[in-house]
Amino acid sequence: MQWLASCRWWLVWCLVCIGNGISCLAKPVRLSEAATISLITCAPGTETYALFGHSALRVADPVRGLDQVYNYGTFNFQTSHFYWRFLRGDLRYFLSVVPFRNFQRAYEQEGRAVSEQVLALEPREVQRAYSHLESTLHSPAKYYQYQFFADNCSTRLFEVLNASVDTPLRLDSSQVSPAATYRQLLVSYLRPAPWVKLGMNIGLGWPADRATHFRQRLFLPLELQRALAKATRKGRPFVARQHQVVTASSRTASHAAFAPMGLLLGWMAWSLLMWRWTHCPTWLRRLHVQVLFGATALLGGLLTALSLASLHTPVQANYQLLWLLPSHLVLVARPCSWWRTYIVISLALLIIGSLLTLVTGYVQLLPEVGALLALLAGNLLWLRTWGKGSKQEGTNGWEDSFSVVHNTG
Repeated sequence: MQWLASCRWWLVWCLVCIGNGISCLAKPVRLSEAATISLITCAPGTETYALFGHSALRVADPVRGLDQVYNYGTFNFQTSHFYWRFLRGDLRYFLSVVPFRNFQRAYEQEGRAVSEQVLALEPREVQRAYSHLESTLHSPAKYYQYQFFADNCSTRLFEVLNASVDTPLRLDSSQVSPAATYRQLLVSYLRPAPWVKLGMNIGLGWPADRATHFRQRLFLPLELQRALAKATRKGRPFVARQHQVVTASSRTASHAAFAPMGLLLGWMAWSLLMWRWTHCPTWLRRLHVQVLFGATALLGGLLTALSLASLHTPVQANYQLLWLLPSHLVLVARPCSWWRTYIVISLALLIIGSLLTLVTGYVQLLPEVGALLALLAGNLLWLRTWGKGSKQEGTNGWEDSFSVVHNTG
């Protein structure tokens, strides 16, 4: 039995040694005095996922042969129910690390500009930031719940830097207009993608119309870059030097075959022609009503689901549901005696919604929404008029055309 006790002792000793070895491997490397940390800012691209740009941190130490990029904007496409989790807001984003050369090569292939701001940090501050990134990378804390306005790849980096410095940063907010809302900040980024611009703005609710203060704007990578460019510490610039890492290639951006405004204006012209056409077939008018209000109801249903189920704060309290009513499905079904009452209520809600777009400045930012409101309002008014069935003018209303029995009492 003595040999068994001896084997047991050696087994325990081996486990301790292995544990110590793993612990040592998990500990961050001790950086040299020559180590630097840089903010890497990637310019917006033409793809939907790249419209707002990207931020990352580069840690470089020529003495240790270390040069890698830490990125808080990664997620796993293989996650089960990926699209539902993405829409709902419980898709886990995480911190990842790649060699700088691989990161640089990827953006060279995309043709997107990448700039680097080498930060004026003391060696102990560089070590502190690096140790924090490494310890986070090897712990469950690497995962987080992404929030576009409040917690993303850009805001996380600012928090890391702010927590690593001995002296707090002084940010210059003198050139920032206090009136800008989240929605206003996004306009210039979404301009190259008109359909994404319309869809995203319709999906954003009341939180997107709140005015932002300076730090709240740092969710946008270019805003973080500008903020650090003007930041100071002890009266000295926080950015030691800035240079271009990747130069943008002259690629032609792809444009949509037709813009939303063109489609909406065309639909408005068709609506006017159809409702003014005295001998327009009833089935054609009916089809028009079903397509327009059926699409509106489906869009309203999606917005309702997002507003109620999503963890993304910006899509909650969406006042655009005042005119994108899921209940418009009743206009797709066969007409009934209370249609006219429903139409009047819908028009009242649409007017309230229109006033809100004026108060928030939303319709000025996105004229397409004004065109959509006009399209819905015009068709509701014409539908109400058509419902009267003015036979003196030689037309048939929906109450007559579809053999709906009314006034049965």
